[in-house]
Amino acid sequence: MKLPKKSVAILFGGVSAEHDVSIVSAASIAKSIDTERFTPVYVAIDKLGRWHLGPGAFTFLKEKSEQGVGRVILSTDPEKKGFINLESGDLIPVDVIFPVLHGPRGEDGTIQGFLEIAGIPYVGCGTMASAIAMDKDMTKRILAQRGIPVVKGTCVTRWMWDNSRQDAISELMQSIELPMFIKPATMGSSIGITRAASLDEVIRGIEEGLRFSQKVVIEKSIENPLEIEVAVLGNHEPRASLPGQIISCNEFYDFEAKYMGGSTELIIPAKLSRSLREEIQFRAVEAFDVIGGAGMARIDFLASRDTCYLNEINTIPGFTSISMYPKLWEASGIPYSSLITILIELALKRHVEQEALTKTIELDKGLGV
Repeated sequence: MKLPKKSVAILFGGVSAEHDVSIVSAASIAKSIDTERFTPVYVAIDKLGRWHLGPGAFTFLKEKSEQGVGRVILSTDPEKKGFINLESGDLIPVDVIFPVLHGPRGEDGTIQGFLEIAGIPYVGCGTMASAIAMDKDMTKRILAQRGIPVVKGTCVTRWMWDNSRQDAISELMQSIELPMFIKPATMGSSIGITRAASLDEVIRGIEEGLRFSQKVVIEKSIENPLEIEVAVLGNHEPRASLPGQIISCNEFYDFEAKYMGGSTELIIPAKLSRSLREEIQFRAVEAFDVIGGAGMARIDFLASRDTCYLNEINTIPGFTSISMYPKLWEASGIPYSSLITILIELALKRHVEQEALTKTIELDKGLGV
């Protein structure tokens, strides 16, 4: 007997600087989702934060044509799980949501918390893991506490930069030697990252990073590192893919090299010694467990000789046709379409476990409550 199809809402767009990358990722998922098992529903969030549902959602974000879409809001009524059309008031029910929202308000725990309130299963990490991984400074602190190697670094906040700039520069230059990398703490896709080899470049780099985030992370530059990425998949027993290596067409793997360079080389599997490969895979799964990950994450490393440093954790990695997360799993034996199915199944299983938790208790009448 054929089971009824699950309705899967692919949620994409958003108000972050990664809006356009999100559209490409979501379009790839829409093309490859198993329509024998799932009925896709497309929900586009425009750059003003308005939600639009319908078969024309992709066209709407690209061409601003409102044909085939309607304005909606997420229902937080536990008996009416789905989206409510703002004009008709009709409910469009969904069984699970696949958020493909890279960056702030999508990958940082905010949308995950919203979906928790709505009581709708969703693909990927929960609120806590998403929030930790989105903040590169917080990620480094938590991983270092666990003993996972990270690159030496510090951070500068917008408030520090505006109110005690000279003190911040003095402390930074004393604690980290040049050259150094400067990154927005809460941004992905390598947006806003700069490499600084002089004081002037440090200042410009901090100002560039603070355009995108209220805090920047400043790290020591590792000499001639291998840029290695690993895909992690699972809930309670996560597993790591074969590692892949990135040889950037630019000085480092910046936004242009990721999405516009064209000549960046991806080597899958990465040419590593067995011991280093196993160490990277072990550290990837360990880091995923440390932050309380679920579903998926892409974990990036810098490898130098026989040492690996965990660089960052991406809880909603790119899903474009050239993105490393699906390519790593393809090389590890899981085709793109099957990967999407596994992630949806993991989301549904996690939701069942969450729903089974005790949510109310009866206080003893003797307490006078």
